[in-house]
Amino acid sequence: MVKIIKTLLAGVLLSASFPPINLWFLAPISPAIFYSQLVNSQLKRRLQTSLIYAFFFFAPLLHWSSIFVGALPWLILALGESLFFLLFATVNWQKRSADYVKFASLWALVELAREKFPFGGFGWGRVGFSQIQSPLSFYLPIIGVTGLSFLTLIFTLHFADKKFRKQTFITLVVTVALGYGYEKIIDNQISQDAKTNTLRVTLIQGGVPQANLNFNSVPMAVFNKHFQTTSKYLESKDFATRPADLIIWPENASDLDPIRTKAIADKIANLKEKGGVDLLIGAVLDGKNGPENAAIHYRSSGETVKYVKRDLAPFGEYIPLRTLAEKISPLARNVVDFQPGKVRQIFKVKTGEFIPLICFELLDDQVFTESASESNFLVSMTNNATFGKSPEAAQQFLIARVRAYEMRKVAAVVSTTGYTGFINSKGGVTLQADQFKSIALSKEITLHNFRTPISKHRSAPEFAVIVIFAITFMRRKNE
Repeated sequence: MVKIIKTLLAGVLLSASFPPINLWFLAPISPAIFYSQLVNSQLKRRLQTSLIYAFFFFAPLLHWSSIFVGALPWLILALGESLFFLLFATVNWQKRSADYVKFASLWALVELAREKFPFGGFGWGRVGFSQIQSPLSFYLPIIGVTGLSFLTLIFTLHFADKKFRKQTFITLVVTVALGYGYEKIIDNQISQDAKTNTLRVTLIQGGVPQANLNFNSVPMAVFNKHFQTTSKYLESKDFATRPADLIIWPENASDLDPIRTKAIADKIANLKEKGGVDLLIGAVLDGKNGPENAAIHYRSSGETVKYVKRDLAPFGEYIPLRTLAEKISPLARNVVDFQPGKVRQIFKVKTGEFIPLICFELLDDQVFTESASESNFLVSMTNNATFGKSPEAAQQFLIARVRAYEMRKVAAVVSTTGYTGFINSKGGVTLQADQFKSIALSKEITLHNFRTPISKHRSAPEFAVIVIFAITFMRRKNE
């Protein structure tokens, strides 16, 4: 019973490294406790330990998914993610360095598997996403989220073993110092590029009539809130003295097709005439084969360009296993399957170039890197109204901070209800709106085309952890 309680608490500790508690140092501690409960255990005990640990990590972390759809879908999601952790039960773990390396590499591989499978994956809760304040975060631009998860576990497991504690501490200090030195080199390269290259961006957090699953049943009201907030901004002293180059609305700001709906098209034309600036709007389009989750760029020159979200969220934007899903939750019947986009559309505003990231596209390493690599600043458009006052928005904003640091690029994050804000190239929040407040948030941001190592070689850390796991696994097998 004591082992079960320790395992359960270790899982809860890991969830507490993310918002709303958000104590990054709990993430290194938690896997070390989990590992200690696996050492010298029989297969049945390892299976039990792995499942309990994972479930009590994912259940509190993902509780926001139950806010408006009920407990059953949340519990199925938490259990489904937990099943990946049964892979840790396949190894008879011992207290030795080779096993620590094997465990860290397997952990990184489990995170990668969760990010990709099933139905395109769901990479929420990766250790690297919690480590923006860690001294090892210097390595995000080099080895990315996967590499940071691996590195964090390597150090924590060795440090937990008294035999390696002194050596591990010295190695950690040297590693952090090298990471800090590399960051200073990057800082110098970025500052040369970004010295005179700036863009003034305004983010519109218009809000919704009521933050819940049915917010989109009143699409004109949602559109009007963003329209009114924008109109007020265009009439403000701030705009008169320092006009924006680009105004960005969030995902789902217009759930009525703004191209085909005359009332909305007329109001957008009014904004363009009044402001004379580029406008980017998150909208649902009536596509040929079904609805599309899109970002529409209304250029001040008169052109209109669109980007359609490529990485759709299963059970949110389309329903896999529909018959089963509808039996589990009748709300699944209300979800019309969206159609994914196929094209990476680059938007250009003066010297700014970007491909927007819509909602959970932030989670997908491949989609994110493809878009970020062709951008000189990051734009994340999202709609958090569905999850009310839950920690989901804060967790997603934390992911955006990590992604900005990975690419060493400024990020503009805009949400219907929050969190909306600007993030600097080191993941720091420079300006942020209060949640659920209708507001126009403006800032001059720096642009640059510097590419971090991880943006050039995204698959390198993935390949490395596969090789490391294979080597340590075969070594153990041959002993």
